[in-house]
Amino acid sequence: MTTDIAKSPYGFGTKFFYGVGSVAFGVKDNGFGALLLLFYNQALGLDARLAGLAIAIALVVDAFLDPLIGYASDHLHTRWGRRHPLMYAAAIPAALSYFFLFSPPDGLSQTGLFAYLLVTAIFVRVFIALFEIPNSALVAEFTQNYDERTSYLNWRLFFGWTAGLTMTVAAFGIFLSVGVGKIPGTQVPANYQAYGIAAAIIMFAAIMASALGTHRTIPWLNRPAVAEGHDKPSSPLQDIRRTLSSRSAVMMLLTGMFLMLALGLLGGITPYLYSYFFALTPQQISILYSAGFLSAFGALACTPWLARRFEKRHAYIWVTFASVVTTPIAAALQLLGFLPSSGSPVLIPLLFIVGAAGGTFLIIQSTLYYSMSADVIEENEVRTGQREEGVFFAANMFVRKCASGLGVLSTSALLALAGFPEKAIPGSVPEPVINHLVVYFMTAFLILSFAAIVCVIAFRITRAQHSENLAVLARRRGENLTAHQDSLGAEASAISRP
Repeated sequence: MTTDIAKSPYGFGTKFFYGVGSVAFGVKDNGFGALLLLFYNQALGLDARLAGLAIAIALVVDAFLDPLIGYASDHLHTRWGRRHPLMYAAAIPAALSYFFLFSPPDGLSQTGLFAYLLVTAIFVRVFIALFEIPNSALVAEFTQNYDERTSYLNWRLFFGWTAGLTMTVAAFGIFLSVGVGKIPGTQVPANYQAYGIAAAIIMFAAIMASALGTHRTIPWLNRPAVAEGHDKPSSPLQDIRRTLSSRSAVMMLLTGMFLMLALGLLGGITPYLYSYFFALTPQQISILYSAGFLSAFGALACTPWLARRFEKRHAYIWVTFASVVTTPIAAALQLLGFLPSSGSPVLIPLLFIVGAAGGTFLIIQSTLYYSMSADVIEENEVRTGQREEGVFFAANMFVRKCASGLGVLSTSALLALAGFPEKAIPGSVPEPVINHLVVYFMTAFLILSFAAIVCVIAFRITRAQHSENLAVLARRRGENLTAHQDSLGAEASAISRP
């Protein structure tokens, strides 16, 4: 960083607009997790396996493109810096592609629906990545402070979580609440189109607000010079491989993979549990989703305290144990017959409380994970001599998309394994089918959560190690600056001699 940080514009405004950027991803992610499979499977009648396959193929395509977007973001040089041109370019295409995802033409066959879902899902993923990767990478440039990073990411998770929840609550409470005769609102395609229009507008507004709100920071962002010994030309694939080859990077990517798979599975299965297992109406589902707002504020208040008091990885482990206990407990108690029936006035408050507690732990988990991931940037710079924020956050972006890609695929696989029918009317699904689905979900969620804990245990960047990395980089930059000044002095002396 060549500019005096004391003169930089970083403050609460920067943190706020950086956080706002996650609104677009939050809306998209909740839509993919809670609504997309429900829409194509239950409203349009697409086989759940075909829907999951289309989303999985889109994810594979995305896997090849995200690192290239990250690489482009790291190596783009314009008067608007490395990140912002891509962010501005993504706004309109991201919003339009999301609208078309929920507005397929009428009369498509199973093959036609599969192809339409595949193509539009790819476009949504690519254009969201074009914004999200450079935007999320900004945190590693805004601050290198071990605790301040958690604060930035805490706000980012807060905005992403609340925005996604707002649209999900609105979807079930408003857009999907009106049925046609005996057909519930969740099976009326026009309802989803109205949702898609509202979501697309919000996504466009959030992208532009974050890009414009952080635009004034451009002169203060990193323009890292190539360190001595690393100035040989290399290909994008070589740079990407080098960036992701350290143990810390690998452990964080694996952690993210398991964490996001668990969250994606939870997001995809929850509407089915609420509608068919607990036999709730769309309005009641909307109320339960609104518990997430309490979770967002609870995590916003608790996460900085946990990050300051404990090492991030230790806090992550204990919070994960808490989420494992609270998240599936309502379904487990219902299976054992300990919860009241769906008509009881006590059921909704109980589910609301459990949902709020579980959601709080899940948000804290995610925030700590992203904060640990950001600390890999400096370790990688010490190791390679280069800062590759875009490449590393692209890899993180990929595992985040697993939440809505492989998570939905896992949901569709569990639905098929349990023998769950398409266009099922609540109350008509056999009880053994529902019970099997719940057992499969709880088992998979526990396995994925504990797999993430194992990876975090192997992650070794502590507060002390991070401080040591910063000291090495500061010393290295000072030496490079001295060498550069000596070189200029030698050139001046040579010019002055007759």
